[in-house]
Amino acid sequence: MTFRKVIPFALILVIMLMSCSFITNGIPTSEATEPPATDVPTSAPGGIVPKLEEMGGQPCEENPDFTCVTINVPLDHFDTANTETLDVVFAVAPATGERYGMFVQAFPGGPGGEGISTGGLGWFSDAILEHYDIVYFDQRGIGLSSPLACPKAYAENFLGYLTETNQGGKEGYDLPEEQQQAIDDARTYAEKCVAEIGIDSTKLKYYGTGQVAEDIDSFRASIGDEKFMLYGVSYGTAVAQTYAAAHPDRLMGLVLDGTIDLTLTGEQGALSQEKAFDKVLVAALEECNADAACAAEFDGDALAAYDDLAEQVSATPITYKFPLPSGETEERKFTFNQLEFTTAYQMYSLGGRMLFLRALAAAHQGDIIPLARLLYQQGTLDEATFEYLGDTTFSDTMFLGVHCTDNSYFSGTQEEKISKTIEAGQASNGTVPRLDGSVYTGLTCAFWPSSPAEVVQVAPLKAEGVPTFVLNAKLDPATPFEEGKAVFENLDNGYHLYAEGGRHSIYGFGYDCPDKYITDFMVDGTLPEQREIVCEEWGGAAIRTYEPLAPADASEYADAMEAFQSFDAQLQLQPEYFYSYFEEDVTVTCPFGGTFTFGPSDAGEAYTFDKCAYSKGFEVTGTGGYDYANGIFNIEAAVSGIKEGTLTYTRNDADGTYSLQGEYGGETIDISQ
Repeated sequence: MTFRKVIPFALILVIMLMSCSFITNGIPTSEATEPPATDVPTSAPGGIVPKLEEMGGQPCEENPDFTCVTINVPLDHFDTANTETLDVVFAVAPATGERYGMFVQAFPGGPGGEGISTGGLGWFSDAILEHYDIVYFDQRGIGLSSPLACPKAYAENFLGYLTETNQGGKEGYDLPEEQQQAIDDARTYAEKCVAEIGIDSTKLKYYGTGQVAEDIDSFRASIGDEKFMLYGVSYGTAVAQTYAAAHPDRLMGLVLDGTIDLTLTGEQGALSQEKAFDKVLVAALEECNADAACAAEFDGDALAAYDDLAEQVSATPITYKFPLPSGETEERKFTFNQLEFTTAYQMYSLGGRMLFLRALAAAHQGDIIPLARLLYQQGTLDEATFEYLGDTTFSDTMFLGVHCTDNSYFSGTQEEKISKTIEAGQASNGTVPRLDGSVYTGLTCAFWPSSPAEVVQVAPLKAEGVPTFVLNAKLDPATPFEEGKAVFENLDNGYHLYAEGGRHSIYGFGYDCPDKYITDFMVDGTLPEQREIVCEEWGGAAIRTYEPLAPADASEYADAMEAFQSFDAQLQLQPEYFYSYFEEDVTVTCPFGGTFTFGPSDAGEAYTFDKCAYSKGFEVTGTGGYDYANGIFNIEAAVSGIKEGTLTYTRNDADGTYSLQGEYGGETIDISQ
C-alpha cells in the first residue's frame, strides 16, 4: 500500500494581536533575541508589486487572491553545460502593509500536490499578512509548472490494486504467485507511465527535490531578496530541509510542520510510516473502547471488530449492492486492499478517525456501504461507475516520480533490490500487524528510470544560524513523531513544538501553540524561552468526540425535534458532504432511501431532499441551506413515514440554539431550545 498524499488543511482564519518593540533592519525584534535580519528595503513604495509587474505577473486563474509569475529555470541547476530550461510558476499575495520579506510555502503534500490551486491566506495571522508576501508555487512537473502526467497508467494500476483479491486467504504478498504478480504490476506501471509521459526517460532525474529547492532560490534571486522565511509541510519539509541544507545563509527562519527525516533510506522511511499508521489506528480504536457510546456499537471491543473485518475480507471480499441516486444498485466487492487504503486515509485527522469508526461500526453491524462511501471519497472514485477520477490538485504521476528519484530502496542490481523489498515486506508483517505494506513501493522504484543506483545518504540538517521550528504531533500517521524529533535534535538553533495527540500537521488551526509562536518570531523576532514545548491546547485525544450512528427506526426518537437534530447530525457526517468543497451540485443516496443534493449558493450552501431518510420512517422532502455569514442552517420540508407533516428546522450556530415549527402527526409543533 502506498499513501499518496495528505488530506488538505481546513481553512481557518487566525487573528492575533501582536505587539512590536523597536525595528532593526526592517524586522521588529525584542531586546532578548537576534532578529531574522534582511537587507531588503521594506519601505519601498508598492513593496513587491512593482517587481511582480516587471516580471509579467497576472492574477492566478486558479486562485485570484494571488498574482502568478512564471520564471524560466535550468533543467539541471547543477550542470552549467546543460542549457535546457523549463518554466516554473510562483503565486504571490503581497504584504498588506510594511514589508519584511517573503514567506514561501513549500506547501504541497505528497510529493505531487499543487501549491497554487490549494494555497490560501486563512492559515496566517493578520500580522503576518501585513508584513510578509505569501508565496506558493507549483513545483516542476506539477500543475502550472511544465507538468508530467500518466493518468491512464496510474488509473489502471490503482484500480488493479483496489480490486485484486488475496490468494490462499492470506493478507499481503505472502505467496510466491502474489509476489510475482506484484513485481509484474510494478514493472508494467513504470513502463506504461514513462511511455505515457512522453519525454526522454533520462530526464526524469531532473524532477527530484534537489532541483525543486534550487527553483525556489532562482525565484528568490528574481525577486531580489537576500533572505526570506520558508515553511514546509509534510513532503514540503523535504523541500524546505533540502533548501536549508544548501542555502542556510538565505533564510531568515524555517518552519517544518509534519517533518520527514531525510536521513532515512526509502525502506527505513516506509517502515517508519507503517508503524506510525498502525499506532494511530490502534489509538483510535482503543479510545473508542474507552467511550461508552462508541464501544456500545462494537459490543465493547472496536479493536477486535477491526481485526475480525480484516480477517474476513482477506479471506473473501464482501459483496454489496451500492445504491445509486437513479434508484438502481450496482453490485461490487469490498476487498482487503480497499479496507487498508480507506483506513489509512481516515487516520490523518481526528474528524477523519471518528468518521472511520462510525463506518466500521456500521460494518460490524452488517452494513459495509459507509466504508465504501469513504473509499470512494478518499480514492476519488466515481460512485456510479467505480471509475478513477483522480484529484485535480494532485499529480499521482509525480508522487512516485519524485519519491523514486529521491529515495533509494536498498542497493544492488534491480533483481537484488526487488528481492530485498519483498523480504522487507514479509518481515514487516510480523512487526506491524495492521496497515503494513508501504515498503512495497520499493518494487515500483526498482523499475523507475531515475531511481538511485546506490543507497542515498543524507546528512542530518544543522541549519546553522537559522531559527528553526519543528512542529509535530505524537499521533501523526504520515510523518511519524519520532522523525520530527530526530530532525529537531540535530538542529543548530531548533525549537520543537508538539501535540501529545494531534493529527498530520498542526500549523494554522487557530491554536496559539504553535501559531502564536510562529507569528511572534516572524513579526517581533521573539523566540520561545524553551527549546521544547507541548502544545496543550491540542490535548491528547486520538479522535473527535464520537457521534453514534442514527437509530435504524424513527420510532426510537422521543419527538420530532430529536429526529430532526439526528437528521442534521447524520447529514453533516455523510462522507460525500463531509469532504465536499461545494464547487458544484452533488447528489447522493441517503442510508434508508431517497436522495440528498448539496452544492454552492450565494449565501453558502444549498440543499434539496427527496424522501431522504437517515432512519427508517423519517423521510424528508424539501429544501434547505447554510448561510455562512450568519451561521444559520435550515430545512423547510414535508416529512413522511411513521408520521406526516410540514416542518421548518433551524440551527443557529451563532448562539447555539435550535428551533422547529410546523405541523407533524396532526399536532402543531413550536419548539425552541
